[in-house]
Amino acid sequence: MKRVLALLTILGINFVHSATIKGGIEVPTYLEPCQRNSPEFNKCIRNALQLLMGKLSKTGIPELELETLDPLKIAELIMTYDGGDIAGKVTLLDTYTRGFSAVKIIDVRSKTDDPNFFGMEIDFYVPRVVTNGIYKMDGRIAKFPINGKGIYNITATEVTGTWNLIGSPVTKDGEKFMRIDRLSVRPEVGNLKVHASNLINDNPELSQVALAFVNRFWKVLYQEMLPYAEESFDKILRQLVNKVFLKIPYDQLFPPAQTPSVV
Repeated sequence: MKRVLALLTILGINFVHSATIKGGIEVPTYLEPCQRNSPEFNKCIRNALQLLMGKLSKTGIPELELETLDPLKIAELIMTYDGGDIAGKVTLLDTYTRGFSAVKIIDVRSKTDDPNFFGMEIDFYVPRVVTNGIYKMDGRIAKFPINGKGIYNITATEVTGTWNLIGSPVTKDGEKFMRIDRLSVRPEVGNLKVHASNLINDNPELSQVALAFVNRFWKVLYQEMLPYAEESFDKILRQLVNKVFLKIPYDQLFPPAQTPSVV
Protein backbone atom coordinates (compact mmCIF):
# COMPACT_ATOMS: atom_id res chain seq x y z
CA MET A 1 0.00 0.00 0.00
CA LYS A 2 2.82 2.41 0.84
CA ARG A 3 4.38 1.76 -2.56
CA VAL A 4 1.07 2.41 -4.32
CA LEU A 5 0.59 5.70 -2.46
CA ALA A 6 4.12 6.75 -3.26
CA LEU A 7 3.59 5.93 -6.93
CA LEU A 8 0.38 7.95 -7.04
CA THR A 9 2.16 10.89 -5.43
CA ILE A 10 4.96 10.73 -7.99
CA LEU A 11 2.45 10.62 -10.84
CA GLY A 12 0.70 13.69 -9.42
CA ILE A 13 -2.65 11.94 -8.98
CA ASN A 14 -4.61 13.58 -6.16
CA PHE A 15 -7.48 12.03 -4.26
CA VAL A 16 -10.61 14.17 -4.50
CA HIS A 17 -12.71 15.12 -1.52
CA SER A 18 -16.43 14.52 -1.50
CA ALA A 19 -19.65 15.79 -0.01
CA THR A 20 -22.50 13.47 0.91
CA ILE A 21 -25.91 14.62 -0.30
CA LYS A 22 -29.40 13.26 0.30
CA GLY A 23 -29.63 9.54 -0.34
CA GLY A 24 -26.00 8.94 0.56
CA ILE A 25 -24.66 9.99 -2.85
CA GLU A 26 -21.11 11.26 -2.67
CA VAL A 27 -20.27 14.18 -4.91
CA PRO A 28 -16.60 14.94 -5.61
CA THR A 29 -15.64 18.51 -4.73
CA TYR A 30 -12.18 18.25 -6.35
CA LEU A 31 -10.50 20.39 -3.70
CA GLU A 32 -10.61 21.28 -0.03
CA PRO A 33 -13.89 22.97 0.98
CA CYS A 34 -13.59 26.72 1.61
CA GLN A 35 -14.19 27.68 5.24
CA ARG A 36 -16.72 30.49 5.26
CA ASN A 37 -15.38 32.42 8.25
CA SER A 38 -11.77 32.21 7.12
CA PRO A 39 -9.99 35.42 6.02
CA GLU A 40 -8.93 33.49 2.89
CA PHE A 41 -12.51 32.48 2.00
CA ASN A 42 -12.93 34.77 -1.02
CA LYS A 43 -9.57 33.76 -2.48
CA CYS A 44 -10.41 30.09 -1.88
CA ILE A 45 -13.78 30.46 -3.61
CA ARG A 46 -12.20 32.22 -6.59
CA ASN A 47 -9.72 29.36 -7.06
CA ALA A 48 -12.40 26.72 -6.47
CA LEU A 49 -14.76 28.30 -9.00
CA GLN A 50 -12.01 28.46 -11.61
CA LEU A 51 -11.34 24.75 -11.20
CA LEU A 52 -15.05 23.91 -11.05
CA MET A 53 -15.83 25.82 -14.25
CA GLY A 54 -13.18 23.78 -16.02
CA LYS A 55 -14.74 20.56 -14.74
CA LEU A 56 -18.30 21.63 -15.62
CA SER A 57 -17.24 22.74 -19.07
CA LYS A 58 -15.86 19.29 -19.91
CA THR A 59 -18.01 16.64 -18.25
CA GLY A 60 -20.50 18.27 -15.89
CA ILE A 61 -21.33 16.65 -12.55
CA PRO A 62 -23.79 13.80 -13.17
CA GLU A 63 -24.40 13.27 -9.43
CA LEU A 64 -25.96 16.75 -9.26
CA GLU A 65 -27.71 16.45 -12.64
CA LEU A 66 -25.42 19.16 -13.99
CA GLU A 67 -24.66 18.81 -17.67
CA THR A 68 -21.69 20.37 -19.40
CA LEU A 69 -21.60 24.17 -19.53
CA ASP A 70 -19.77 24.29 -22.85
CA PRO A 71 -22.00 24.16 -24.73
CA LEU A 72 -24.80 25.33 -22.44
CA LYS A 73 -28.00 23.87 -23.86
CA ILE A 74 -31.41 25.52 -23.38
CA ALA A 75 -34.42 23.80 -24.93
CA GLU A 76 -36.74 26.82 -24.82
CA LEU A 77 -36.53 30.40 -23.61
CA ILE A 78 -39.36 32.93 -23.94
CA MET A 79 -38.67 36.64 -23.45
CA THR A 80 -40.95 39.66 -23.69
CA TYR A 81 -39.50 43.10 -24.40
CA ASP A 82 -41.15 46.49 -24.16
CA GLY A 83 -38.39 49.06 -24.61
CA GLY A 84 -37.93 52.17 -26.70
CA ASP A 85 -36.52 50.59 -29.85
CA ILE A 86 -37.40 46.96 -29.14
CA ALA A 87 -40.81 45.54 -28.36
CA GLY A 88 -42.38 42.14 -28.76
CA LYS A 89 -42.14 38.51 -27.78
CA VAL A 90 -39.15 36.32 -28.64
CA THR A 91 -39.05 32.54 -28.38
CA LEU A 92 -35.66 30.83 -28.60
CA LEU A 93 -35.48 27.10 -29.27
CA ASP A 94 -32.60 24.59 -29.14
CA THR A 95 -30.13 27.24 -28.05
CA TYR A 96 -26.44 26.36 -27.67
CA THR A 97 -24.01 28.77 -26.04
CA ARG A 98 -20.28 28.10 -26.36
CA GLY A 99 -17.29 29.81 -24.76
CA PHE A 100 -17.70 29.31 -21.00
CA SER A 101 -14.77 26.89 -20.87
CA ALA A 102 -12.51 29.94 -21.26
CA VAL A 103 -14.10 31.93 -18.40
CA LYS A 104 -11.73 33.66 -15.99
CA ILE A 105 -12.87 34.26 -12.41
CA ILE A 106 -11.39 37.67 -11.58
CA ASP A 107 -12.53 38.34 -8.01
CA VAL A 108 -15.00 37.22 -5.35
CA ARG A 109 -16.67 39.21 -2.57
CA SER A 110 -18.98 37.54 -0.10
CA LYS A 111 -21.09 37.95 3.00
CA THR A 112 -21.41 34.72 4.98
CA ASP A 113 -21.37 35.91 8.61
CA ASP A 114 -25.17 36.28 8.83
CA PRO A 115 -26.88 32.88 9.36
CA ASN A 116 -30.06 34.23 7.71
CA PHE A 117 -28.45 35.75 4.62
CA PHE A 118 -25.98 34.70 1.95
CA GLY A 119 -24.46 37.15 -0.52
CA MET A 120 -21.72 36.71 -3.09
CA GLU A 121 -20.40 38.77 -6.01
CA ILE A 122 -18.27 37.04 -8.65
CA ASP A 123 -16.44 39.09 -11.27
CA PHE A 124 -15.78 37.21 -14.52
CA TYR A 125 -14.32 37.62 -18.00
CA VAL A 126 -14.99 35.54 -21.13
CA PRO A 127 -13.07 36.37 -24.31
CA ARG A 128 -15.71 35.06 -26.74
CA VAL A 129 -19.26 33.73 -26.42
CA VAL A 130 -21.20 32.29 -29.36
CA THR A 131 -24.93 31.52 -29.16
CA ASN A 132 -26.97 29.90 -31.91
CA GLY A 133 -30.37 28.29 -32.31
CA ILE A 134 -33.85 28.85 -33.69
CA TYR A 135 -35.84 32.00 -33.00
CA LYS A 136 -39.39 33.23 -33.45
CA MET A 137 -40.23 36.91 -32.91
CA ASP A 138 -43.40 38.92 -33.14
CA GLY A 139 -42.76 42.61 -32.51
CA ARG A 140 -40.50 45.34 -33.84
CA ILE A 141 -36.93 46.59 -33.87
CA ALA A 142 -36.99 50.38 -34.27
CA LYS A 143 -39.22 51.01 -37.31
CA PHE A 144 -38.98 47.45 -38.62
CA PRO A 145 -41.90 45.11 -37.79
CA ILE A 146 -40.42 41.72 -36.98
CA ASN A 147 -42.67 38.72 -37.46
CA GLY A 148 -40.13 36.20 -38.60
CA LYS A 149 -38.88 32.76 -37.71
CA GLY A 150 -35.50 31.30 -38.58
CA ILE A 151 -32.03 30.52 -37.32
CA TYR A 152 -29.84 32.97 -35.43
CA ASN A 153 -26.24 33.32 -34.33
CA ILE A 154 -24.84 35.90 -31.91
CA THR A 155 -21.12 36.35 -31.29
CA ALA A 156 -20.04 38.50 -28.34
CA THR A 157 -16.41 39.27 -27.48
CA GLU A 158 -14.67 40.72 -24.41
CA VAL A 159 -17.58 39.83 -22.12
CA THR A 160 -17.25 41.02 -18.52
CA GLY A 161 -19.66 41.19 -15.63
CA THR A 162 -20.54 40.27 -12.07
CA TRP A 163 -22.75 37.41 -10.94
CA ASN A 164 -24.68 38.64 -7.88
CA LEU A 165 -26.01 35.82 -5.70
CA ILE A 166 -28.47 36.41 -2.85
CA GLY A 167 -29.65 33.50 -0.74
CA SER A 168 -31.50 32.50 2.39
CA PRO A 169 -31.45 29.36 4.59
CA VAL A 170 -33.92 26.51 4.26
CA THR A 171 -34.16 23.35 6.33
CA LYS A 172 -34.84 19.95 4.80
CA ASP A 173 -34.90 16.73 6.79
CA GLY A 174 -33.13 18.44 9.66
CA GLU A 175 -30.29 19.73 7.44
CA LYS A 176 -29.62 23.39 6.68
CA PHE A 177 -29.22 24.40 3.05
CA MET A 178 -28.67 27.82 1.51
CA ARG A 179 -31.14 28.50 -1.30
CA ILE A 180 -30.20 31.07 -3.94
CA ASP A 181 -33.23 33.36 -4.31
CA ARG A 182 -31.77 35.74 -6.87
CA LEU A 183 -28.89 35.53 -9.35
CA SER A 184 -28.52 38.70 -11.39
CA VAL A 185 -25.97 39.67 -14.03
CA ARG A 186 -25.72 42.45 -16.61
CA PRO A 187 -22.76 41.58 -18.83
CA GLU A 188 -20.77 44.27 -20.62
CA VAL A 189 -19.74 43.40 -24.17
CA GLY A 190 -16.80 44.71 -26.17
CA ASN A 191 -18.28 43.85 -29.55
CA LEU A 192 -21.32 41.98 -30.82
CA LYS A 193 -22.28 40.53 -34.19
CA VAL A 194 -25.75 39.21 -35.01
CA HIS A 195 -26.94 36.96 -37.82
CA ALA A 196 -30.60 36.01 -38.21
CA SER A 197 -32.48 34.65 -41.18
CA ASN A 198 -35.96 35.74 -42.21
CA LEU A 199 -36.33 38.61 -39.72
CA ILE A 200 -39.20 39.99 -41.78
CA ASN A 201 -41.18 37.00 -42.90
CA ASP A 202 -40.74 36.10 -46.59
CA ASN A 203 -39.03 39.42 -47.37
CA PRO A 204 -35.26 38.78 -47.70
CA GLU A 205 -34.47 42.33 -48.81
CA LEU A 206 -36.09 44.01 -45.82
CA SER A 207 -34.68 41.29 -43.55
CA GLN A 208 -31.16 42.25 -44.61
CA VAL A 209 -31.93 45.94 -43.99
CA ALA A 210 -33.24 45.16 -40.51
CA LEU A 211 -30.22 42.97 -39.76
CA ALA A 212 -27.82 45.70 -40.90
CA PHE A 213 -29.61 48.14 -38.57
CA VAL A 214 -29.24 45.73 -35.63
CA ASN A 215 -25.51 45.28 -36.22
CA ARG A 216 -24.92 49.00 -36.65
CA PHE A 217 -26.78 50.08 -33.52
CA TRP A 218 -26.24 46.97 -31.40
CA LYS A 219 -24.91 48.96 -28.41
CA VAL A 220 -28.14 50.95 -28.05
CA LEU A 221 -30.32 47.89 -28.61
CA TYR A 222 -28.25 45.78 -26.20
CA GLN A 223 -28.61 48.31 -23.39
CA GLU A 224 -32.37 48.41 -23.92
CA MET A 225 -32.61 44.62 -23.83
CA LEU A 226 -30.45 44.09 -20.73
CA PRO A 227 -33.11 44.66 -18.04
CA TYR A 228 -35.39 42.13 -19.73
CA ALA A 229 -32.60 39.66 -20.48
CA GLU A 230 -31.49 39.87 -16.83
CA GLU A 231 -34.73 38.20 -15.75
CA SER A 232 -34.05 35.34 -18.17
CA PHE A 233 -30.47 35.00 -16.92
CA ASP A 234 -31.80 34.76 -13.36
CA LYS A 235 -34.20 31.92 -14.20
CA ILE A 236 -31.57 29.88 -16.04
CA LEU A 237 -28.55 30.43 -13.78
CA ARG A 238 -30.43 30.25 -10.47
CA GLN A 239 -31.82 26.86 -11.44
CA LEU A 240 -28.32 25.59 -12.23
CA VAL A 241 -26.73 26.96 -9.06
CA ASN A 242 -29.47 25.58 -6.80
CA LYS A 243 -28.72 22.09 -8.08
CA VAL A 244 -25.62 22.44 -5.91
CA PHE A 245 -26.87 24.64 -3.07
CA LEU A 246 -30.04 22.62 -2.42
CA LYS A 247 -28.33 19.22 -2.53
CA ILE A 248 -25.21 19.80 -0.45
CA PRO A 249 -25.80 20.97 3.16
CA TYR A 250 -24.45 24.46 3.82
CA ASP A 251 -21.99 23.29 6.48
CA GLN A 252 -20.49 20.85 3.97
CA LEU A 253 -20.51 23.24 1.04
CA PHE A 254 -18.90 26.09 3.02
CA PRO A 255 -17.97 24.68 6.42
CA PRO A 256 -17.14 26.99 9.37
CA ALA A 257 -13.47 27.15 10.32
CA GLN A 258 -12.54 24.78 13.09
CA THR A 259 -11.79 26.49 16.40
CA PRO A 260 -8.46 25.26 17.80
CA SER A 261 -8.96 23.28 20.97
CA VAL A 262 -7.38 24.62 24.15
CA VAL A 263 -5.00 22.17 25.85
